[in-house]
Amino acid sequence: MQVITILYLTLGIALIWKASEALEKYSVLTAQNFNISPFIIGSTVIALGTSAPEIFTTLFAALKNQGNLIVGNVIGSNIANLSLVFGLTLFILGVKKKVIQEKSIELKWNLLTLISASIIMYIIFLIRPFAILSSIILISSLFLIIASWSILSTQETERKPPSKTKHAMYKLLFSISLISLGAYLIIQGANDILKVFNVGEMFIGFTVVAIGTSLPEIAASIALSIKGRYEAVAGTLIGSNIFNGLLVLAIPGLFNREQIMSKNWNFQEWENLLITLIIITIIFCIYMRFINLKPRKASSLLGLLFITSYFISLFIAYN
Repeated sequence: MQVITILYLTLGIALIWKASEALEKYSVLTAQNFNISPFIIGSTVIALGTSAPEIFTTLFAALKNQGNLIVGNVIGSNIANLSLVFGLTLFILGVKKKVIQEKSIELKWNLLTLISASIIMYIIFLIRPFAILSSIILISSLFLIIASWSILSTQETERKPPSKTKHAMYKLLFSISLISLGAYLIIQGANDILKVFNVGEMFIGFTVVAIGTSLPEIAASIALSIKGRYEAVAGTLIGSNIFNGLLVLAIPGLFNREQIMSKNWNFQEWENLLITLIIITIIFCIYMRFINLKPRKASSLLGLLFITSYFISLFIAYN
């Protein structure tokens, strides 16, 4: 293994980890300055920032007509978010004996939009993926969701005194840029390793690329959960999956890359993983709705079950 490859991976992980801690701090301060709830800032700013690696990876893959890499990136990242990342969050909160308290109209609405986004993504893949019309439908759906977030935030957020931290927004944007750079370095290093073993595009997309681009969510969620910011963790994961399904998936169509479908694309290869994603999403939403109605202590055992579901998805992908 080349020294440059190890350097890519080491530097990328370090950048993501430190930048994620800064992102958590300055996103909350920015939300306070603009009178935005932590859940909304997690669903939009943090979610978009942690989805940046998926966005750039998909852009480069679309230009190279790598359809399987794009699909694997989106599906793999979304499954990793709701199983691996959320599982780690529950496990950490369970060890810390944190009580989950979340009663909000925002959460209920966002769970419905998350399920809807997953179903829309499935339909787009089934009928006509990567077409311009499909991209228009996906982006229009995202705009409607963002508009609803804005309305709910205005209705529920109480006025708080502005933060005294200077330039919080600029520091937040800088943290996001470092996360994107770190994820890019990790993906470069991982691809170098996989080339040695001659692994196929489908496997790279669902595993290494998906995990590499999900590292911001993993690092940010761990940092948030350690500090007890559960509502921001939930908002980040929900928002990230919505952005992945509706924005990232729309990128190829914007570049008129529908011809990707005629190159090594087979919907049946991905159908089981798409169904797996929808099932995990529904289970996640049911659990979130349950604790919204009745606050309870986080369960480390349940966290391990979510993590196990991720490895089950890897088995499905491998077969």
